[in-house]
Amino acid sequence: MARETAVAAVVGGGKMGCDIAAVLAAAGWAVHCQEPEARMRASLSARFRSALAPLRAAKSTATRFHVHEELGAIPWPQIALVIEAVPEQLALKQNLFARIEALAPRTAILTTNTSSLRLADVMRKVKHKDRVAIVHWATPANISPLIEVVRGARTSPATIRRINQWMRSLGKIVVNLNRDVPGMIVNRAQHAMMRECFSLVDKGICSLQDIDLAVRYGFGFRYVVCGPVRQRDLNGLVINHRAATQIYPTLNSSRVPPRAIASRVKAGHVGVTVGRGFYRWDKRTLGPWLQRYEKTLEALLRLMRETIDGEKVQNRNRRTSPRRASRVSR
Repeated sequence: MARETAVAAVVGGGKMGCDIAAVLAAAGWAVHCQEPEARMRASLSARFRSALAPLRAAKSTATRFHVHEELGAIPWPQIALVIEAVPEQLALKQNLFARIEALAPRTAILTTNTSSLRLADVMRKVKHKDRVAIVHWATPANISPLIEVVRGARTSPATIRRINQWMRSLGKIVVNLNRDVPGMIVNRAQHAMMRECFSLVDKGICSLQDIDLAVRYGFGFRYVVCGPVRQRDLNGLVINHRAATQIYPTLNSSRVPPRAIASRVKAGHVGVTVGRGFYRWDKRTLGPWLQRYEKTLEALLRLMRETIDGEKVQNRNRRTSPRRASRVSR
C-alpha cells in the first residue's frame, strides 16, 4: 500500500514562507505556496532551491513544491496544515483567514506565523477556533531549530498534539505557550533586551557597536550552551538576587519604541533592503555576508547538538518516521 503524503499550504512566498516550505518539502511533505505578487513569485522557485541547501535535501525535493498565484488554485481538499506567512498587518491576516476557512477542509489546522500579534486578534473572523494556533518559526526557518506554539482559548488539545507531532517530525525543537501573549517567549525577551540596549545608546552611555560586541561576546555565546535560567544556577542565585535588587530599578520601562529606532524609521533607514539601518550595507558585499551568516548559524547548530544538554533535547524532539508524519495528518 502506498504511503500517504502529508500536504501543506504555505500562504505567502517571502523569505519566511519560502524557508518554511523548504523545511516541509525536505521532510517529505507536498507543499503548495501561494504568492500574489508577480515579482516575488518569479523568484520563488530559485529561492526555494537555495533554501534547501542547508537541509541537505535530495534533488527530487523540488518536485514536491508547487507555486500558485491565486489562493483558490491550491488543492484545498488535500490540505492538512495551513501556514500563513504574510506581512505583519492585522487586517490583512484577518481577511486572509476568513477566505482560508471557507476554502480549507474542516480537518485542516490553520496556523499563523505572526511574531507579534495575538492569536485571538488574527483569528477573529475564523468560526471554528478549535483548529487554530500560532506556529512561530524562528528565522531563518530552514536553519533555526526553534518553533513556538501558542494555543488560543478555544484551541483543542488534539490540534496542539498534531502540531507538536508534525513540528518534531521536522526535527524542530518545540516550546508550548499556554496563554496568548504578543511576542511569545523569543520576541518578548528579545525586545525587553533591545529596549534596554537602545536606552543605553540614547543616553550616550555606549555606542551601537559596543552593544553588538557586548551581547555577542558577553552572555550571547554562553547562551549557545545553556539558556538564561540554567546560567543563573551556574552563577548562583544569591548573587543574581543581589544584582537584580540594584539593577532592576534603573532599567528602562518605556512603553514606546526607543529614539534610536524611531528616528531611523522616520528617515527611511530601515535596514538591508535600502542599504542603511544602524549600519550601512553595500549590495556588492551583502550577499557574501549573508552566506557567511547562515553558514555560521549552521555551525552553531551542529555545536549545540553536541552540548551537555543535546542528548536530552534530541530525545524529547526525536524525529518521527515519514509514515508517522503522514498518519497524524489525516
